[in-house]
Amino acid sequence: MEFCPDCGAMLMPKNGKIKCRCGYEKSLTDNDIEEQYTMEGEKNPELKVIVTDNNNVALPTTKITCYKCGGTKGYWWTVQTRCAKCGNTWRS
Repeated sequence: MEFCPDCGAMLMPKNGKIKCRCGYEKSLTDNDIEEQYTMEGEKNPELKVIVTDNNNVALPTTKITCYKCGGTKGYWWTVQTRCAKCGNTWRS
């Protein structure tokens, strides 16, 4: 991955070149593309997707009192609190 030396934007290849909105442009060789822009990873066709619902939440929980429904169990993430009983959210 490369960044524009003029403005710092991330540059992605297209048609053998990297172009920036500020006007910077550079031609790439096939070797450049192979080394910098080819992604490899484990491929597993048997990989299963886990589906959850409001009754199976994989977030940290805490004791709360929901002002909307009176529920006493809540789960949270960085920005807001959500009541486990009704799904109501509010910022803490």
